[in-house]
Order: sequence, then C-alpha cells, then structure tokens
Amino acid sequence: MANNNKFFLGKKAVSEIEQFEELIRKNPEDDRAYVRLAELYARAGRETKAIETYEKVAVIFEKKGFLNKAKAVLKQALLLSPEHGKINVLLADYDKQSGLIKDAAMRYNTAVNYYVKNGNKIAAINILRKMLELYPGNINLTVKLANMLIGEGMNHDAEKLLVPLAESLKNTDRVNEYVSVLKLLYTATGNDAEIGKTLVNFYLKKGSYSNALIVLQKLVVDNPDTIEFLEKLAFVFDKLGETQKLIAIYKQIAVVYTKHKNYAERDEMYRRILELDPDDREALLILNENAKLRDIISDKIKDSTREAGKDDLIIDIDPNAGNEEKPHKVSVRSAVKEARSFLSYKLFDKAIEKVKSAENWETSDEAYDVLIEANIEQGKVEEAGELLLALVDLKVSEGKTAEARDLLGDAEDMLGNDDVRITSRKQLISEHENDFINPESGSEGGVFSGIPNLEDMDGEEQAASLDEIKDEPEEKPQEEEQKSFGEAAFDESAEPPQERLDELEFYISIEDFVSAVQLLEELVESYPNSIFLKEIKAAIPEKKGE
Repeated sequence: MANNNKFFLGKKAVSEIEQFEELIRKNPEDDRAYVRLAELYARAGRETKAIETYEKVAVIFEKKGFLNKAKAVLKQALLLSPEHGKINVLLADYDKQSGLIKDAAMRYNTAVNYYVKNGNKIAAINILRKMLELYPGNINLTVKLANMLIGEGMNHDAEKLLVPLAESLKNTDRVNEYVSVLKLLYTATGNDAEIGKTLVNFYLKKGSYSNALIVLQKLVVDNPDTIEFLEKLAFVFDKLGETQKLIAIYKQIAVVYTKHKNYAERDEMYRRILELDPDDREALLILNENAKLRDIISDKIKDSTREAGKDDLIIDIDPNAGNEEKPHKVSVRSAVKEARSFLSYKLFDKAIEKVKSAENWETSDEAYDVLIEANIEQGKVEEAGELLLALVDLKVSEGKTAEARDLLGDAEDMLGNDDVRITSRKQLISEHENDFINPESGSEGGVFSGIPNLEDMDGEEQAASLDEIKDEPEEKPQEEEQKSFGEAAFDESAEPPQERLDELEFYISIEDFVSAVQLLEELVESYPNSIFLKEIKAAIPEKKGE
C-alpha cells in the first residue's frame, strides 16, 4: 500500500474504496469487505451508499445465522440516519425474531412516522400491520391503521379490522373507544344505516346534539322516507332551538305518512307545526280537511257577528268531501320559505317540488333563485341555465332590462357565450332598451313630454311657464282620472280593501263557509258598486237549496 491510501492493482493506482468495491465484485459474500466498505463510505460523507452497504451485509450475516452481527451493523447505519424507514423495519424484524417485542414495536413506529412524513402511506400501512401482529386487538393501533386504510380508499380492509373490534367493545364500559370505532366503521361501510343509528343513539344519550346532527343529516339524505331518522332529526333541531328546520322536518314526516295513507299520524305532525307556528298555511289547510281546524285556530278566526244558518244565503257542501284528499294551493312566499329549509338538508328534489307546487311561481324572483340553486347543487347546469334564461325573460317583460342584462351575464358564464339562446336574448334586451329611446331626439320618448324646455326660453317666458306648472294640481281629481279611462274605468274607492279580500280568501281556503258568507254579505252591503263583488254576488244562490 502506497501513501494517501492508494493501492496498486497491476500497474493502476486505485483508492481504498475502489479496492474494496473490487474485492466485493470478486467475492459477493465477503462480509468483512462489506463492513470495511461501509465505514469508508461513511468517512467520505457518502451516507446513502454507507447505509445501503450496511443493509446488504446485515442480510449476509442473518443468512449465515449471525443475527447479533446483523443487528449490530444495522445500528451502525442508524447512527447515520436514526429515522431511516427501511433500516428501522429490518432491525425491528430482527428484534422480533429475538423476542424483543417492545424494541421491535418502537422501531416499527419510527418507520411508520418516517413513511407518513414522506407521503408513502402504503408502506406505513404495511408496517402497522406488522405492529398489529405484535399486539393483536390493540385499539389505538387498529384505529390508526383503519384511518389510513380509509384514507387510501381501502374501505373493505378497514371494515374487516373494525367489525370484530366494535363487537368486542359493544357491551363494555369503554364507551369513548366504542364510539370512535363506530365512527370509522360508519365511513368504511359507506354510511351503513344501522351503524349510523347506533352512533346517533350514543350521541343523543351523551347530549352531543351537534355530533348527532352530522350523522343524522347523512342518514336522512340517504333514507329520506325513514320516519325513525326524521323523528330523531326533529328531536335534535328541537334541542338546538332550530324552529324553522324543525317545522320543515315535521312536514317531511307528514309527507311520508301521506304516502302510506297514515292520515292520523300526518295530522299529528301538522298539529305540532301549529304549536310552533299558528299561522302556517299548509298545516291549517290540511287539518281543516279533517274538520279539526276550528278547535286549533279559533283564536285566529274573527268571531262571526251574525248567527250561522241564516236562510237568505246557503251554500251546499258535500258531507263526504272531508274524507278525500284535496289538493291545496300554496303561496309562493310560503313555498320558497319551506324549500330553503329543504336545501339546507340537501333535499334538492323536494325543494324543487315544493316551489313548483306554488301558484304563479313563474313570476317570483325568489322561486327562481331556489330552483337555480337546487339544480346547480345537483350538477344540472343545463336546467339551471334554462331557469336563468326564463328569469331573464321575466325581467324583460317587466321592463327591468338592467337586471335582465346582469342575469344574462350569469347565464352566459353557465351556458357559454356562443349559445344561440344567449345571443337571441341579448338582441331582445337591446330592442327593449331602444323602445325607450326617441330615435329622433335620443331622449326617452314620452316620459318628459309636456314639460317645457326652460333653456330655450327667455327670463319672462321661464317665469310664466314655471307659474303654470306651479298652479297645476299635483294629482288629478279621481273623477277626471276615471273619465280619461272611459265609463267602464275601475274605481278603487268602490272596491273593498285588499286585507278584507285576503280575509275572505282565507275563510274560503279553510272551508269556513259560514264566516266567508257573513263577510261576503258585509262587503256587498258596504261596497255596492264593486265590480269584483258584483261578479261574485251574481253567482250566489238566491233561494234556499239552490
């Protein structure tokens, strides 16, 4: 050997590292050469090569039956990289063979953290399986492994781990551990209803209503007609003080009962609704069909000023009508309010159905908003776009071209600017905007007609013109207005106020015909010239029994 760690192989001078690499090529089982080469790599700062070499020689020692020597060289490797995943696993395997279970578990855990940190979840999962072999049934290890399996989409593997563990904890006092396992199992099984129900019951017993709500909402979305889940959800909303959501759930329960023709149970739901909101129109209508409304809303109906059963005005009612299910009309405002509650539970189809059950929903901005949102949430972009275009058409028909143009921008983002429907409506909006412009003057035609242009007058003319305007009354007398519309003009003073008409409509809608007839008589007497009441009066029977 020459100076500076140089060797001569034939006539060629080589380094000590090269010499040992050559020796290993000639004799791959020379364990001493491997050990020396690993040391040389470490001194040269080539840590990766040193660790690889220590790993190779450890395998050679283990094959020769020298397990302690194998562990010793691996420990040398760990001095270079204490958290190295592969070396820790190999050393843990040897510790396991030697019966050093705690040492093996510690090294496996270090390797798990190493691979998780480096994003190799599959390697971490395989090592956790090794750890579970050391400690079968360990709750923490099982939960940790199941979490990782679920995270990698290996739900079936997670389920096989969790089912026996859940069974072992079921009737013990380890409630917290049991709930943790159930939560994972609920996810692993794809939100199994029975598991979810068990989980909800535990949360309710503990008074953990927020956690119960999370699971119940999933259960209701997956099982919208299951009374048990709906009732539990109603219970939670009651405890949380969410009155409007509670009412919406009661209505959903009532719908389910109606499907199964359980009308008594349905009516009970509507009675509960009236306890929360005595003015709920849907509940009032439904209960009245079974002749039970008067006892519940007697304080809401104006006391009659005349005795029932007068001979001069009788309306014949079919006595069997109450036994049939009758369709009833819902106001847009009420329907939108309930539909928004359905949206909050992600019951999109029911929200759409509710809005479209309302009379004249096509004229309501809020109704369109709910329908568009529900369709977008379901990924139905084309349907949402069609609704936006319908809303644009509504705005154009109302003369609100600025709002129509803003909405058309949203529709364009949704459907694309090359859509022929977008192009046609752009042209339509432009035409409607041009209708307001006088083509000759460029000003709004007709809007300012009759107002003199003061800029074109001298001082005296301006003063005279202003005096004329000043002397004019702000509003024409009602008689003059009516004359301008002809003899058949509509006289508002001759018509009953809208609130009285709303009261009449309410009595009729709940089939309280006695009150409706009495109010109608009062209105006919108070407003004899009413065009509206004249048509109704003509339809009223004059004789008993007609």
